Amino acid sequence: MPRSSSSTDIVATMLRDLIAAEALAGALAATAPLTVAAAGGAQALVAQRGRPTGAWFWSISPVPDSLWESMADEHQRPHRSNPGDDEPA
Repeated sequence: MPRSSSSTDIVATMLRDLIAAEALAGALAATAPLTVAAAGGAQALVAQRGRPTGAWFWSISPVPDSLWESMADEHQRPHRSNPGDDEPA
């Protein structure tokens, strides 16, 4: 079987990275759409902070803790038994 050319390998890597970056953007938007939109949108976050991990997927870093906390809060809000802001009296 003929060996892939260097240019074919580069194209395959670029395509794999584009698919992984798009998957990351989709997951971010689905996880916390309001927070991600307020931060500029999923595509912008991936474009500005996205990096390949070496394991064929992408991650975003560095991201301020406040953004992660807001995303987690938005994502978990529907699952809380008491989503209100009430302290025990």
